[in-house]
Amino acid sequence: MSSSRSTRRALLAGAAATVAAGVAGCLDRSTEGPADDEDDEPIVEVAEATASEGETDPEAWADVEEVRLEAYVGGWVGVEPDLIDRIENPTLVLVEGREYEITWENGDAVKHNLALHDGDGEVVGEYATGVVEDLGATETLEFVARPEIETYICEHQPAIQYGAVDVVDG
Repeated sequence: MSSSRSTRRALLAGAAATVAAGVAGCLDRSTEGPADDEDDEPIVEVAEATASEGETDPEAWADVEEVRLEAYVGGWVGVEPDLIDRIENPTLVLVEGREYEITWENGDAVKHNLALHDGDGEVVGEYATGVVEDLGATETLEFVARPEIETYICEHQPAIQYGAVDVVDG
């Protein structure tokens, strides 16, 4: 009888360890991708490429004043300019002191907003839009590019719906 109990305890301990490892993996909020990025597929189905394929040459962004994005739970998807078309969570390159507009459209009828954050994760100035949850609804954020802006983020899905902002000298 003790052999049966030992086997059952070993089986339960193994199952518990497997469940614990699975849960720990789900709770990992690391933003680092897998070691082999060559086979990365976009999280958002409508995206065709990951952010690593976006254009970040400041000269290519010199004439850009307006940015259009689509908002999905899985991430932002670039629409305009062509530099970011169908890019998931694209890096935005902005010129310090220049005025910009970012217009985003709700693509999945889930709550979204867009806020510009600094390196401490705080909203820069009052650079944030209202919350929209209606499919197809849009919001536009007008702002002046400041060097402290480092990311754009949806404050409702901050772990997966964010992108980098590179503010360059004018």
